Amino acid sequence: MKRSNFNRIGTAVLIGALIFILLLVTVQDVGMTWDEPAYVAASSSYMNWLDELFKSPKTALTAIEIAKYWSINSEHPPIDKVWSGFLWRATRNIADDLTAHRIGNMLLAAMLASLLYLWIRDEYGQIAGVAAVAALFTMPRFFFHAHLSSLDVPAAFSVFVVTYSFWKLRDRTKWGWGIFLGLIWGLALATKVNAVFIPITLGTWWLIFRRDLKLLLRLVLMGITAIPVFIAVWPWLYANTTERLAGYIGFITVNHWEIGQYYLGRFYMPPPWHFGFVMLWAVIPLGLTVLYLSGIITNLRGKKDHGLGWLLFLSGLMPVLAIALSKSLVYDNDRMYMAAFPFLAGLAGIGFGRLFSKVKEISRQWNRKGVSVAAMVTLVLVCFAPQVVTMVRLYPHYLSYYSEGVGGVAGANKLGLETTYWCETYAIALPILNAQAKPNDKIWADPWSHDVLIYYQTQGRLRDDLIIVAPINVASILGPAAPTGVNIPMAAADWFIFEHRQSTLGAWQEKDLIARTLKGQELVFEYSYNQVPILTLYKAK
Repeated sequence: MKRSNFNRIGTAVLIGALIFILLLVTVQDVGMTWDEPAYVAASSSYMNWLDELFKSPKTALTAIEIAKYWSINSEHPPIDKVWSGFLWRATRNIADDLTAHRIGNMLLAAMLASLLYLWIRDEYGQIAGVAAVAALFTMPRFFFHAHLSSLDVPAAFSVFVVTYSFWKLRDRTKWGWGIFLGLIWGLALATKVNAVFIPITLGTWWLIFRRDLKLLLRLVLMGITAIPVFIAVWPWLYANTTERLAGYIGFITVNHWEIGQYYLGRFYMPPPWHFGFVMLWAVIPLGLTVLYLSGIITNLRGKKDHGLGWLLFLSGLMPVLAIALSKSLVYDNDRMYMAAFPFLAGLAGIGFGRLFSKVKEISRQWNRKGVSVAAMVTLVLVCFAPQVVTMVRLYPHYLSYYSEGVGGVAGANKLGLETTYWCETYAIALPILNAQAKPNDKIWADPWSHDVLIYYQTQGRLRDDLIIVAPINVASILGPAAPTGVNIPMAAADWFIFEHRQSTLGAWQEKDLIARTLKGQELVFEYSYNQVPILTLYKAK
């Protein structure tokens, strides 16, 4: 290996390692989110099936055993949950259970950082590559999600890997590379449905820049290869294949349970077409927005970089466009288009590299080293300091982050954007409940987040004598050893954890009952940022 290539790879590995360490030292401060219990349980179950497959393949492959182990979270494909399960098995004796389940996805985020650096650095230089990684991980929402045992950052990683591989292999002529692309696209499809839009992005780019028949045929080969790969890596489809595959397609298209969205002061199901575009403006720091727009403008013609800027732009646009044009009834703020963030960060790195070169060129005219250094430092501070300062102040509740473009969380609140979501703030209430609640006190929270509180009980973070108000039994998710909740009216609870997620009030038919019930309780604690309440804990009077 040439020394220059060794340095290039070494720098990429170092960047990935630093990102992983940063995620690792902050992970325990990141509260559990309401999708994680299902994924945690699924990972554990899939690992148990693999144990049985190793010991008794014939038994493990029966329809009964497949249903036993793979029915948990069977509405989503398995690859990331299997990956997370392997890392959980490897680290559960040296880390707490939730951290062990999250380590796999933190590693994916670190690998994404390395690949992003390499891609942008190879085409636009060292400064642009480093700036792209800095842009991605100073996007507070992305940084938050990079910790989780959830599917959104893995989906972003898988989409990025397929797109990156396509770019690197676009001039290779052997058909084997088409099969390779099909293999990794199949794995991406088996991570999350987001990957289904990759051929549209690549096909659009091909239509604009290449129109090469061989490259088009390679994309067709990619598609043909991906489908059997998708089925092969999902044991849930080994039995009743046609029925279950049809059920999955139906779930991701027309039969998914409805998740609406509070947006611009109203509850929608679904929100207007412009929701994703407005939210991009709202949750990506203003300096980074300026940088990625600069990166897009820099490469409008696409001649100098052979169309890479356009590929990044199309890849960043597609997840948002898919939401805008679809009839989906599944919305959860920014996480639904998380796959766009790495590509926008790449464009931001390009924009920063261009600005850096201009500033360097202008400052040289002064012929003073001090002026040049000051100019560079100023540029870095202007582009990155505002969001870093906010991240320090808001830490670790980045699902309440809003950019300077909408006036922060206070401005977003006035605009009618959702204050927070996914119940990550519940962790704030745990020490208070542990200290003040009486034995067998009943705790009410968002009707769909009870499994998060029960998971906290299984891990000893919430007293197990406390009873969670739960509309359904979570034994099917967390296992029979999990504490049992109780299905009682809200008003019969002793404590009320209220996260200020306005979609909850919009979606629940008894929203007026929630407001009336909470109004009559004793305020015990409230966490707010810039005078905007984020979590409130009440005690029954």
